[in-house]
Amino acid sequence: MSDPIKTKQDLVDWIEQCVLGDLRTLRQGIVYYYTHEDHKAPDGRALGGGNFLLAAGCCMALDYFGFIFHGSGSDEANVRAFVTKFLAGINPRYSEAMLLMWKCFRQGTVHRSWPQRIYVENDYENHLIAGVGSAPGGMHLDAASTWARDSFIINAWQLLTDIEKAFDTGFRTWILEEATDSILQRANPQPLQIRQGDRQAMEQLEKVRLWHREQDPEPA
Repeated sequence: MSDPIKTKQDLVDWIEQCVLGDLRTLRQGIVYYYTHEDHKAPDGRALGGGNFLLAAGCCMALDYFGFIFHGSGSDEANVRAFVTKFLAGINPRYSEAMLLMWKCFRQGTVHRSWPQRIYVENDYENHLIAGVGSAPGGMHLDAASTWARDSFIINAWQLLTDIEKAFDTGFRTWILEEATDSILQRANPQPLQIRQGDRQAMEQLEKVRLWHREQDPEPA
């Protein structure tokens, strides 16, 4: 099976329509939340503000963009390179707090549902509280002045807006006019290797392959 992204224009379309498009879909859900005072879905179940989910999705996009742009270091190094090139000009605080934002909101929210509380080793008592807003116009890369404890606040709506601007004003052009075709390998799905000695994974892989064979599909 060939790679889905064959040209740099394919990559631009993928980012615009799918990566950012999916995040815009989440943002539309936030619009629904704020325009319905009862904060309930049509079936009556409670809705959330989408703040953590949108922030996590934005961090996923930054992870992907950093890998495409830099691709020769750790995830943190890749994101740092992307932020320095494309986001720092929009708001210099991205450079000032990129590492904390990445560790706290990406790793904490994706893996443990909450942004992590930030503290210096052996001094948890003075930890810094992290928070995420989602309302348009909310504080972003700032501190909550009404909180007694030091805080680190981002706004998921604004983060997506800034990522869109970074794509529209720089990253898109870099892909089309400056990058080499070598970025396409990084932009396409990455392989997952299963070790032959990993018995559980091998058994599950065979079961999944069996699902395919049971459907008797047309040859690929």
